[in-house]
Amino acid sequence: MLTNAAYLGWGWRRLLRGRGATLSEVAIESWEVSPAQETAGRPAVFPDGALDRIRGLSPWRDWQVEKALIDGATAHHHPTRAFVLTDAVIAGPYVYCGAWKERIGAESPSHGSPALPTRQEIENAHLATTWTGADFFGNFLLDSFPLEMIPGDAETRIGAPGKPYRHEGGYRDLLGLPQPWMPGHARIRHLTVYSDFAQNPFKESRYRQLRDRLSRRLGGQVSRPGVFLARGDDGVPRRLVNEAALCETLAARGFEIVVPSRAEPEEISRKIMGARIVIAVEGSHLSHAIYSMADNGAFLVIQPPDRFAMPYKEFADRMGMRFGFVVAEPAEGGFAADTDEILAMVDRLS
Repeated sequence: MLTNAAYLGWGWRRLLRGRGATLSEVAIESWEVSPAQETAGRPAVFPDGALDRIRGLSPWRDWQVEKALIDGATAHHHPTRAFVLTDAVIAGPYVYCGAWKERIGAESPSHGSPALPTRQEIENAHLATTWTGADFFGNFLLDSFPLEMIPGDAETRIGAPGKPYRHEGGYRDLLGLPQPWMPGHARIRHLTVYSDFAQNPFKESRYRQLRDRLSRRLGGQVSRPGVFLARGDDGVPRRLVNEAALCETLAARGFEIVVPSRAEPEEISRKIMGARIVIAVEGSHLSHAIYSMADNGAFLVIQPPDRFAMPYKEFADRMGMRFGFVVAEPAEGGFAADTDEILAMVDRLS
C-alpha cells in the first residue's frame, strides 16, 4: 500500500500553522461565477396544530433555518465561486492542497486508510464531487449533478467515488451526465474547485436545463393529479404505519403510487412526469421528483415527528413551486399520518 504523502504533508503544514487552511487561502486565483442574491420567500402550507407535534429535528438541520423556511422569510443565496489550486492531490476520498483538506468521496466503512494506486499526473481538471453527494442520494441529485454542469464540455471533471447508488447509472443516462473521472490517486497541476452550495439563479438555470433534458428524453410533460413516493427499504428506516391505507385512498383520487426502490429511473420518471403534487415521507427519495414533476407543482411532505426537515422547501422556493407539510403522530413501529388531513392539504395545494 502506497504511503499517503499528501496526508502527511497536510498534517505537517497544519501543525506548523496551528490550524488548517481555508480554500480561499490556498487558491492562487478565484472569481465569482454567479452573484449572491436575496429573494422573498413563500410561506409553507400546513394544517393547524402541525408545529405542536414536532418533537425533534433531523441531525443535519437547524431550527432557525427551518423556521425561516416555514415563515417564508427573505432568503440570502450565496454566490457560486471558482478557486484555482496548484499541485492539489486527490488521495482516496480526500483532496489536499497545502494545509487545506476536504472530503469529496465516501469514506470506507472501516474508516481505515484506503489502498492508494500509483499516483497519476494531471495538468488541468475541475473538481466535480462533494461529500454531501457522496453520502446522501438526495444531495447527489440536488447538488452533484448541477455541479458537474459548470465546466465546459471539453474540460476534465474529476472526483472520488461516493456510496454506490443503485439509480445513479440510470439517471446519468437519462440526463446525459457521464460519470466524472475517478483516478483514486492523482496530482493535479491546476485544479478548479467550486463553492456551489447556494440555491442561487445559476443553480436554478442548471436545474431547468436538467428538467428540460429529461422532459425531451421522455417525450414531454403530461398532466396527472399527483404521485405518492413510497420510501421502501432504502435509507434510514422511517416507517409510515398506515401507508397502505393512505396509498389506497390516494390511488382512488387518481394518484400514481411509485416505489423507487423497486423500479429503475426511466420507469420512475415516466410515472412522475408532470405530476402536480408529489407526496412522500421526508427523505432522499423525494429527489426522484425534482427533474420530472410539473413546472408549477407542489410538494406535500409527511414529516416524522422526531425528524423534521425541509431541504426540499429550499428547492421548491428556488423553482417557484409550492410546499406543504403535515406532521405525523408517533405510533407503534413508526408513525402515522392523518389521511383526512393529507386530503385537505391536497385540496389546498391544488
